[in-house]
Amino acid sequence: MAHEIETFANGSAGFAAAGKPGWHGLGYTAPGPMTAEELLSRSHLAGWNVRKVPVGHVADPLTGQQVVTDEDFLVVRTNPVAGLPERLGRVGRDYQVLQNEDVTGFLQTLVDESGAVFDTGGSLNNGRRVFVTMRLPEPLMVGGFDQIDLYLAAFSRHDGWGSFATVATPVRVVCANTGRAALANHASKFTLRHTGNVTGRIAEAREALKLTWKHGQAFAAEAEKLLAVPMDVKEFRQFATRLHPLPADAKDQTKRDHDLTMRELEYLFAQAPTQEPIRNTRWAAYNAVTERLDHKSPVFGSRDIATVRAERALLDDHDNAKIKARAFRMLAAV
Repeated sequence: MAHEIETFANGSAGFAAAGKPGWHGLGYTAPGPMTAEELLSRSHLAGWNVRKVPVGHVADPLTGQQVVTDEDFLVVRTNPVAGLPERLGRVGRDYQVLQNEDVTGFLQTLVDESGAVFDTGGSLNNGRRVFVTMRLPEPLMVGGFDQIDLYLAAFSRHDGWGSFATVATPVRVVCANTGRAALANHASKFTLRHTGNVTGRIAEAREALKLTWKHGQAFAAEAEKLLAVPMDVKEFRQFATRLHPLPADAKDQTKRDHDLTMRELEYLFAQAPTQEPIRNTRWAAYNAVTERLDHKSPVFGSRDIATVRAERALLDDHDNAKIKARAFRMLAAV
């Protein structure tokens, strides 16, 4: 994601977080949980007044004559810092605008009903995409000691290229590991198109999302199962070899890289202090895989190491996320 946080002419950034700053170091950090109004204000998401502006007349490049269209509209916002109108995208007649305040308003119901608190919010790609997240005040506990926070994230687009969506994700506090691998089978995801009665669709999804917290419990149950299954070093080596198979025609450098991967994984599983409470279990094996991918795997090129590793941990379509998902499936198999 290379952070993609919007920055404004005065040097401020379109991001706010509660308690702990974002890994990119941009934006405002609140001392504690924020209200919806504070989150919107501090992240520069408030008062955009997103609207549709008809394109109207366009010139035909072949004849030079004016063509009247009532099907095409520009999506425009008021820049929250400069106060000037800005184009965000181009849409059709049926596209319905969704304000940033609508996003927090949707999540506010979950705050009231579940006790969740607003945690982060921001603007990406110069306002084309926005996000808001909230956190449950009570973490899930695996084995009575392994703490997993549950977050609910809402995403919206103002450029006509995507829908309003909400997803739930558990995050292991110690290593900031995500639980996407298990979440794939349990998490709720609701997508709402920017057409028709958007407000009505949000109200419909709000009712269904009350089930989200049960999915968090389901993830904890799956993690508990892995915690209950012992695994010794020999079995872990077999698992790691199946997870990262070495091609029969591998070159010398590939063999050296593979050997390093195996040694790093075995150290994390058998000796790393981060595994102490859960050592010699399948849950420890899964956490060894995620810890290596998120914090130990090499970074090549001139890009900032912390930024690259944050991208790997956050992006669902990254190869690392696929490896985590495969590792969880292998470990959860009977």
